[in-house]
Amino acid sequence: MIQNFKSTKAAILTNLNKPLLIDRILLPKELFHGQVLVKNYYSGVCGSQLGEIQGVKGKDKYLPHLLGHEAIGEVLNVGKGVKKIKRGDQVLLHWMPSKGLSAINPIFYLRNKKINAGPIATFSDYSIVSENRVTKINRNLKQNKEILLLGCTTSTAIGSVKKLAEFKKNEIAAVAGCGAIGLAIIKTLKYLEAKNIIAIDIDNKKLRVAKKFGAKILINAKKENLLQSIIKEYPNKVDQFFDTTGNPKVVSLGFKCLKSNGKEILIGVPPYKQESKFYTLDINLGKSLIGCKGGNFIPDREVNKYLKIMRSKKFNSKSLISKVVELKDINDVFSDMKKNKIIGKCIIKLNQE
Repeated sequence: MIQNFKSTKAAILTNLNKPLLIDRILLPKELFHGQVLVKNYYSGVCGSQLGEIQGVKGKDKYLPHLLGHEAIGEVLNVGKGVKKIKRGDQVLLHWMPSKGLSAINPIFYLRNKKINAGPIATFSDYSIVSENRVTKINRNLKQNKEILLLGCTTSTAIGSVKKLAEFKKNEIAAVAGCGAIGLAIIKTLKYLEAKNIIAIDIDNKKLRVAKKFGAKILINAKKENLLQSIIKEYPNKVDQFFDTTGNPKVVSLGFKCLKSNGKEILIGVPPYKQESKFYTLDINLGKSLIGCKGGNFIPDREVNKYLKIMRSKKFNSKSLISKVVELKDINDVFSDMKKNKIIGKCIIKLNQE
């Protein structure tokens, strides 16, 4: 039973390209098989949620629904069948599935109107998630809020560099888009002793942060020719091109920036009606296009390994967090994201009541 927790404040996507509705929704009267009730401490705000609001993947058939896919908190209750965690555990909430049960999606209500949610949603004081979307963390998470980044931001970055690109320290890497994930990729490359990191963005403030985090070459793609600027510095081009922008033109140019055996890692989500262009013979001759789904993160196996990287002085994951807001201010955050004003990672402090 959920017992004393009858409702929660939440941010609800009711219509595409409209502000989120901040309101209280009713929690189900009981947890079903495989479900976990979590009191959230902090949630991350990702470009993925902005994409959902803007409908970049097309028609949204689940409206109205909850948002958010990375958080930290405390387990308050578990449904039948849940074995890997218990009440009182400190947990990371992550969108990539791990061990445990995959439960049916919870259904909430706002004044008798059904509100949908997937296996994880974190823009709320309390969340009901599937067992396979939570992993126990043996630390006081209220005192270590940066650990929430492992739910998406740093796990995607670390996995993209180490597992998908298989980066080696003498190689040349370009990172397009210096938002939270792009900056985390730069930090990961620097952690692995990369000496040749190219940061690409259209905002000089973000590029300056990228330099602080380890980038050697800065390219403002709004003012410079991307391909020519890379060839000027590295005539043989780059070994890896990480795209976090989802901009089809940048993705197409990134492929041209690769060496004959280079790899382009596709992290950003392009608008569903737009396409990139490639000369496919280059793929036959050795270039690779590699799709990224959360950096192939396997939470139960890799949490501690990735936390070791994040907690090192060289990586310094705390420096990725640039802004902490309350849930009531979430629409201002998305407005700033649209205007390219957010530098680094913005997170939401929850349970303010």
